[in-house]
Amino acid sequence: MASGRRQHGMLLPALLVLLAVGGLGWLLARQASPASRDLAREMRTAEALDLARQALLGFAATYRNNEHPNADFGYLPCPDLDGDGSSETCGGKDQASVGRLPYLTLNLPDLRDGAGECLWYAVSGSVKNNPKADVLNWDSTGRFRLEDADGKAIVLAGDPAGHAAALIIAAGAPLPGQSRAPGPARCGGDTEAGNIRHYVEALDSVGGTATLAVRPAAGNDRIATITTGDIYRQLKRRPSYAPWLQQLLQATADCLAKPVLPAVVGAERHGPVDVGRLPALASLSGPCRSDTLRDAVANWAEIMRYARCSDGSDCLAGPGGRCRGALLFGGERLGSAQRRSDAGDKLLTDRYLEPATLAALAAGQLAALPATIALPFADRDRAVATDVAVCLP
Repeated sequence: MASGRRQHGMLLPALLVLLAVGGLGWLLARQASPASRDLAREMRTAEALDLARQALLGFAATYRNNEHPNADFGYLPCPDLDGDGSSETCGGKDQASVGRLPYLTLNLPDLRDGAGECLWYAVSGSVKNNPKADVLNWDSTGRFRLEDADGKAIVLAGDPAGHAAALIIAAGAPLPGQSRAPGPARCGGDTEAGNIRHYVEALDSVGGTATLAVRPAAGNDRIATITTGDIYRQLKRRPSYAPWLQQLLQATADCLAKPVLPAVVGAERHGPVDVGRLPALASLSGPCRSDTLRDAVANWAEIMRYARCSDGSDCLAGPGGRCRGALLFGGERLGSAQRRSDAGDKLLTDRYLEPATLAALAAGQLAALPATIALPFADRDRAVATDVAVCLP
């Protein structure tokens, strides 16, 4: 019995210690410095922005697999414009659009920043999925130019022009002059999705086809960016992506390989061959015009170049025999030497094919060029620069 009394007697001091520790923790939490509370809010904002960004990149990397069997990969969703949490049609072709993050479309939870505000999202017309641009590939550029407080451009890696293709924006707490309705129970249920000026200062309005200025320093917005390079770096990590590009290349070659090869557009003479652009895809027939490949081939046709023996013979020595021509895949650009910024650049053969490739064609030696697109690389951030050639027998 004495032992039992001693055990009960020891519980009281332990309980007092626990109460004291708990009370101290509560007191410290109540007296936390403004700096620590600000840090906690910034951490919550950063976590929400990163989660949204990764979900958007995943959406682009799996777009064709994700209930879009006739589309290409690489597209980003439109914003939520009506407060239902889902993406919908946004504006006209090539127009940028801004609204709430379509978290339901992205299979995300109810994401909020450190101030408890739902996230905003802006997407360039060049990468949005509805309606799509005429062409989307790794040469496509974003439409959001980020500027510092002095109006100087903040250059982003992974885009030909250094622009963002999409923005995820945390609005933060309201600033003087901003009037906001009480937040919804869940993101998406509010009527504020069209009232951007009371939330976002960095991007006042969106809707045109021109490049739009974004000023992260204007106000308390926090912004995460996505460039076209980010999208295609994610795709290049997928083992299935090289076979997909190869399928598009082969389907286009099959459309060209008729008894009489079609004429080369914008032909330049290199030894025994004329080299230039593909004929209009609408004039071709075959697998490249099928429902499942037509749109994707149209995205990548500008990256391809076409060579045909000038005299109609089989002037090229291919890896498996003689060839009357070749379809070439130019890959990603190599710095300023292969600038592809405007329509004039895209007409030039040397902006797509390397000097060694043109020399091999001039020598009639197609076998010197690889016939297969090699992805992914061990270093997946490296440009896909090696030209690939498919024989047209």
